[in-house]
Amino acid sequence: MPKHIDEDSLFRTTVAVFAECGYRATTTQEIATRAGVNEATLFRRYGAKAALINAALTHVLADSSFASVAISDDVTADLTALVRSYVETAHQYGGAVATLLAEVPRNPELRDAISALMPNLVNAAGVIAAHQDGGRLAGGDPLQTLVALIAPLLVFGLWARTGATPQVPDVDAGRVVADFLDGHRARA
Repeated sequence: MPKHIDEDSLFRTTVAVFAECGYRATTTQEIATRAGVNEATLFRRYGAKAALINAALTHVLADSSFASVAISDDVTADLTALVRSYVETAHQYGGAVATLLAEVPRNPELRDAISALMPNLVNAAGVIAAHQDGGRLAGGDPLQTLVALIAPLLVFGLWARTGATPQVPDVDAGRVVADFLDGHRARA
């Protein structure tokens, strides 16, 4: 087993195992095996399973595209980038986030990982707020407005994970933004 641990790889592996298995069935042994590290090393570095999962989710979500959408003067371009980055991040880590949201009420030791979601939401709400302040979007609570934008994407993502039929259509970011702007563009 290597002495140097590639934390990016370890964290991605941890998130994948957590998304697949849920909290109780996720074991440090499985994570160590898949990541190619010694299980004892995981305990020395992270202590408990929850600490490893919290660290892994914090790391991968902080590095996701949804955490770093830039702001310009073009509301359509910015919201389209926001939708695309949400879809990309949900594709990569949505299973882990859905698992986390379901598991936290039963496993309070995972509450620290919820804070990993907040910088992403705050950044995205900042994009909304900038366009509200610039008069390009109607006023209101930026976080609630963000939820109005991404809620259909969230629902489609949850629906797709169930394997339900009919299949969920591919997201057309331009169409999502156009529909959103129909009801949320600032009035002249």
